[in-house]
Amino acid sequence: MRLVGTIVKPQGVKGELKIYPADTNLEIYKNIKHLYVDNVKVNVKKIVGRQRFLYVFLEGVNDRNMADNYRQKKVYADDDELSLKEDMYYVEDLLDMDVVSQEGEFLGTIIDIQSYGATDVFTILDMDNREIMLPHLKSIFLGVINNKMQVNKKLFEEMKLCTE
Repeated sequence: MRLVGTIVKPQGVKGELKIYPADTNLEIYKNIKHLYVDNVKVNVKKIVGRQRFLYVFLEGVNDRNMADNYRQKKVYADDDELSLKEDMYYVEDLLDMDVVSQEGEFLGTIIDIQSYGATDVFTILDMDNREIMLPHLKSIFLGVINNKMQVNKKLFEEMKLCTE
């Protein structure tokens, strides 16, 4: 099971729930048919991602009062219900991952990932214990190989922004 997010509040009067998702890529949640709330499996009638949130109708939650009982609860889904494409990863799986050049040279460790709309921004702790930030661009981040994030070192060096 994987964390989908936290229920923020009821949305409207028909039992819809607003969820703050655990991952910024809302596409991965589009095919969920069941969620787990308090370790109880609940059928999903409808799930939609919009404006950085998930909006969900659960079977048996038909009005705002019922929906209010779910406020601040964490929701989970089985991994096989998530729509993750081959070259995509969960944010939580990338955190603490080593960053290496194409030649295998250690360049740092991913410590944070933030979504700012157009692209995610990776914060990497480099070998000098400096935090550097880089946009997640395919020209820089080449992919995960052997559980390490491989980067184009030249672009990595040119594009990095030190925060200290």
